[in-house]
Amino acid sequence: MAETARAEPGVATVIPSPEDVLGYRMGTERRLADWPEIVDYFERLAASSDRVAVEELGRTTKDEPFVVVAVSAPENLAPEARERNRSLLTRLADPRGLGDEEAEGLIAEARTAAVILATQHSNEIGAALMTLELAHDLATGNDVATRELLANTVTLLIPSGNPDGIRLIVDWYRRWLGTEYEGCAMPWLYHPYVGHDNNRDWFMLTQAETRLYAAFHNREHPQLVFDMHQMYRDGARFMVPPFIDPLDPNQDPVIQQGFAALGSEIAARLTAAGKAGVATHIIFDNYSPSLAYGNYHGSVDLLSEAASCRLATPIELEEEDLKVKEGFDPKVRSWNHPLPWKGGTWTLRDIVEYDKLAARAFLEHAAKYRERWLRDYLGIARRTVERPDPPFAFVFPTEQRDPGTTAELLQTLARGAIEVEEATAPFTADGVTYPAGTCLVRLGQPAGNFAKTLLEVQTYPDLRRWPDGPPMPPYDIAGHTLPIQMGVRAVEVKLPFEAELRRREQIEPPVGTVRGEGTYGFALEPGRNRAALAVNRLLAAGFAVHRAQERVPGLGLPPGSALVPAAEGLLDVARALVTEVGVDLVGLDGPLAVETFEQRPVRLGLYRSWVANIDEGWLRWVLEEYETPYQTLHDADVRQGGLAARFDAILLPHQPMEEMLEGNKEKNDYKEPYPPQYVGGLGEVGMEALRGFVEAGGTLIALDAACEAVIKRFALPVRNVLEGMAETDFYCPGSLLRVVVDAAQPLGWGLPRETAVMFIKGPAFELVDADEATIVARYPTSDPNLSGWILGPRHLAGKAALLEVPLGAGRVVLAGFRPHFRAQTRGTYKILFNAIARAGLRPARLELT
Repeated sequence: MAETARAEPGVATVIPSPEDVLGYRMGTERRLADWPEIVDYFERLAASSDRVAVEELGRTTKDEPFVVVAVSAPENLAPEARERNRSLLTRLADPRGLGDEEAEGLIAEARTAAVILATQHSNEIGAALMTLELAHDLATGNDVATRELLANTVTLLIPSGNPDGIRLIVDWYRRWLGTEYEGCAMPWLYHPYVGHDNNRDWFMLTQAETRLYAAFHNREHPQLVFDMHQMYRDGARFMVPPFIDPLDPNQDPVIQQGFAALGSEIAARLTAAGKAGVATHIIFDNYSPSLAYGNYHGSVDLLSEAASCRLATPIELEEEDLKVKEGFDPKVRSWNHPLPWKGGTWTLRDIVEYDKLAARAFLEHAAKYRERWLRDYLGIARRTVERPDPPFAFVFPTEQRDPGTTAELLQTLARGAIEVEEATAPFTADGVTYPAGTCLVRLGQPAGNFAKTLLEVQTYPDLRRWPDGPPMPPYDIAGHTLPIQMGVRAVEVKLPFEAELRRREQIEPPVGTVRGEGTYGFALEPGRNRAALAVNRLLAAGFAVHRAQERVPGLGLPPGSALVPAAEGLLDVARALVTEVGVDLVGLDGPLAVETFEQRPVRLGLYRSWVANIDEGWLRWVLEEYETPYQTLHDADVRQGGLAARFDAILLPHQPMEEMLEGNKEKNDYKEPYPPQYVGGLGEVGMEALRGFVEAGGTLIALDAACEAVIKRFALPVRNVLEGMAETDFYCPGSLLRVVVDAAQPLGWGLPRETAVMFIKGPAFELVDADEATIVARYPTSDPNLSGWILGPRHLAGKAALLEVPLGAGRVVLAGFRPHFRAQTRGTYKILFNAIARAGLRPARLELT
């Protein structure tokens, strides 16, 4: 993490403005700065001002620099001063053993650390551009407020949480500049994999950018964070908290009051400056930890949402064009919206100005109330480490179905600054004795609130728009319990206990074992996710792989186990699989005759609509993590036909039927045209091509909403029992539900009988003809909810969640959920892998003699 050279203190230099360097004012109509230009400006600013320093924290997914810009008084930015302030804040963040007198000394000396996290979503580019002007203003200002800000606070600017996306957005915008398509949305994601979901990765931390930010936050220990976004164009001009209900009860009350204090200060500052359309307490809740990192690490992590324009192209809105959303009417004056916007021209410059006023109010509050912020930060940390209420800890028993996924869960916790410990001797907790080697997380630690919200079961409140009315939807999901999502056993321990423990600084993936000599070959069970990676590597290396149709006699191996006959080079590959992949291998050391499926490599096509689809991006990420080869299929590729000659399986990501069939319209809801080469979807021609693919022997896999188009266009003997049902009768907006799995079926190989799926307003199936499909997973007759909220669970009782429907010589796999959701639901990854592998199974018999 190298820091760029800073200007020499006391040496007079000309400090360039953004306009001096780029040639135009930030927010100028039809001008966007690209990421290299933004970084170049900050480096020039740092070279000319001793109030500014630039540091590269690492590289992004596409190898762009991920930078932080520190702005403060020169004496605060000297390297030794920066390290000293970090050490002070680190001590406040972990007050175990900290006395009151020492704490007062820390508070007196420390400077608040305030982070502005700009433009995570790259089409919300106003905040990124604003940071250039803000940094220049702070580097050159000599008024009393600026000098107080610089003296009391270290401002840390993250100009963008997604630099790769800025490159994509700027290139796209410039491509259509001066045409009728100027300012239109991109037909692909603005992050290489996760698009808008990059700020839903705050606890799983799968992406390079969120990992870099989390490491930075863990190092700096900021007291307050300002996460600056943009929203839809025809609502309020600017939104800040307080949030609407519900809030996560695992956030400290002072943090939740901080939302109101800071948000009200910012709203008042903007309104006093004549900025109309500023609203608080609308639309956005703060329940899910996927939405913010700082709120669980002592920081008040504030959100703002500015109304968007068409990137850098202005829009015109009449007052009557403003739309009511989630009960908020931007045309009406109210206590939380006292100065409505009357319509007119809305520009990127407006966004920059609103954002800059808000950022100054945020930073000046951090400086003016430096001591209060630090004292509150210490108080939050003390309440967290001294927590008196249960639970005391979560224990992860050593016996796990999938040790590799268990290690991944512990790695995820550790990346989030959660202390993971390992018992060095047996111990007893809540009356149960656990052996040495057991891992656990005690909640009396600085990140205890984060650990608790990730590990406990959520009980989401039943909130209605009015009494007995339809539910109020959560802004994100209602249940996120990580052990349930990942299929990992975690035991909540209520009462304190004593144990001999050591901190696990590094959570290493497990190394597998080999049982037997492998005289006739090797076998591996299907119960671990990484068994799919092992099979992919074996197939890629050219080895024959069989899958057991039934339990293997004499070895106790379940259906779906991979059997690999001895061949030249297999022993070396087996050793690598054990050490690198972490699977356990069983030697086939005697003659064997068993009914199998030959597992052939699968030629997989992944459908990608020109309507940018986050679910498709997550699928690519998971497939690449497990070295599953695939080829992207666009609408024209599907409509071309001849799919059976090129593919064995085609995967349809979650996507509504209308988007799949019609794609982008010639004109959007605002009557703005779209480039014709990206207009349209699969259409009837594409659906017929997919049907022909299945009838010719292909496997079509439809996930969640994509099932509707397949069921209806293929006239499958299946119906969605939830279709058309009122939300007052059934509602499940993102909860973890229990399903009962038939693990003897190829789609269920390796899964426990009771498995949790992430259900987000999805379908549930009923067969029109019971003989026309195989149900592999169904909802129980009891309440299936494991974490979250479900209204009307009786409508799911006994209904199918996963099934295989034959059609011609092929099959359709319907999954009424997303088995890979945000790379969190690793407990159902095997469903995805099994569905793909299903296309490569051919009946066979393996005889080893």
